[in-house]
Amino acid sequence: MAASTPSASSPPAAPSPTRVTYRTLVLRGLAPDEAANLTAFLCGIPVTEHHWKLHEVNRLLFIRALARSGRYGRLDGAPH
Repeated sequence: MAASTPSASSPPAAPSPTRVTYRTLVLRGLAPDEAANLTAFLCGIPVTEHHWKLHEVNRLLFIRALARSGRYGRLDGAPH
């Protein structure tokens, strides 16, 4: 009986919740910019005249998570 060896490749990452929400909205007939704005709104991001893109929503949520955990400070990202 041959011994099984672990695969060198890792399992694919699960899609982010924002991507799932966005994709579902697009599949239901919303335009991509409408779906991105609604996804932002559902994540608690203010939607004004700025039209969000999904990658912008994800970046903002990432920065918020870093700030909440204390790993992103007041001076991080500031010009030197």
